Amino acid sequence: MGKRLYVETWGCQMNRHQSEGIAGVLRCAGYRLVDALNDADVVLFNACMVRQKAEDKVYGRIGAVVEEKRRRVVLLGIGGCLGQVRGKSLLERFPDVDFVFGAQGHEALPELIRRASAERARVVSTGDQTAIDELPFLRSSSVTAMVTITEGCSNFCAYCIVPYARGPMRSRSPQAVLAEVGEAVASGYREILLLGQNVNSYGRDRSEFGDFASLLGAVAAIGPDRVRFISSHPRDLTTDVFEAMAQTANISPHLHVACQSGSDAILKAMNRGYTRDEFLAIVREARAMVPRINVTTDLIVGFPGETEADFAWSIDLIERVRFGSVFAAKYSPRPGTKSAGLTDDVPAESKDRRLQGVLERQREIALEENERFIGREVDVLIEGKTRDGDWYGRAADHRTVVVHGEPAQNGVTCCEFLPSDLVVVRIEGATSASLSGVALVPAVSARGRT
Repeated sequence: MGKRLYVETWGCQMNRHQSEGIAGVLRCAGYRLVDALNDADVVLFNACMVRQKAEDKVYGRIGAVVEEKRRRVVLLGIGGCLGQVRGKSLLERFPDVDFVFGAQGHEALPELIRRASAERARVVSTGDQTAIDELPFLRSSSVTAMVTITEGCSNFCAYCIVPYARGPMRSRSPQAVLAEVGEAVASGYREILLLGQNVNSYGRDRSEFGDFASLLGAVAAIGPDRVRFISSHPRDLTTDVFEAMAQTANISPHLHVACQSGSDAILKAMNRGYTRDEFLAIVREARAMVPRINVTTDLIVGFPGETEADFAWSIDLIERVRFGSVFAAKYSPRPGTKSAGLTDDVPAESKDRRLQGVLERQREIALEENERFIGREVDVLIEGKTRDGDWYGRAADHRTVVVHGEPAQNGVTCCEFLPSDLVVVRIEGATSASLSGVALVPAVSARGRT
């Protein structure tokens, strides 16, 4: 029996997918993945540092490993964007960290662990930021297969650590992308999620690869039931992406595009490369071309220099666009970024109040938008069960749907499902976070199932 491995992940979908690669590499090296930290011989924290709060969460978890080390031998490695940026300083700050790895080069982890164990060497290995890892992924979902198409970012938004943590934008070859998608579909995955810090920049570093819209169409042609992609940068979104979405039935009508602020002054200070009017024009075009598209976004409050008037423009943008969801966060300076040199002049209490203002207004809008679905029938891709025993999944536009187990009014009872089943659901209720309803017809099972 091989050594036991526990991987804990913070941050974006890119980090989650890279943890699948880490698990795959170490499984090939003889490790066995376990679900609990206290069952592991090797603990890996694949960590985020996009905000100080995310970084602090990782530091807080180190204590749990320290307690475990007092009882037995266990190795701790910290990596991802946090390991890439902080590097050796993590070893200096935390004596119980055995090794540090980065956001790339995960194929070297078996040797890194061997050195930390056999040689008692506290080492740092942060990989090559000009490459894209091709790893044997151990997928954590039976429903959605995540597939990387770009790595890194070259936009250098003033607040963002990603270009420093993950390096410049680089595109993965279409042959590698399509081969991975084909394997996932053949294995029964019904949804493909294309990943990149900025998927719309695909191919701009390698013109022979083609552009994102072409790749998107080629992925859809392989035949998964659904194709989604995250994340999009407004500056790089093009009409041909919306054309592909409109003309291809299995490309989900979901667009996650970060606005970050509704104020032109703040957008300029952030180096975002567009104005609020240009952002609104993108949304209008998307909705004109892709009926019932669900537009979601990211937003930062309290960026240096943000006034109450600037914040009011962000609220106004939320009200105009009526996003399906908003991932909002308070600004925190990140080392090495342009904004780290600015005075963090928005008081903490103002940041808190503005964040709550965004969340409260967005909850109201999301509830109103979700209530529009009551009485409709939607296709739901089942993902699992809730704590209450109901099934849940996602509609084509990525809204969460809870499928109740009670009989429907017409006498059709919600049967048992399996993750990755497709089922038609009549929507009978809504909250700001989800839709709910009852199954109308038996599920369409995933490929290879009876």
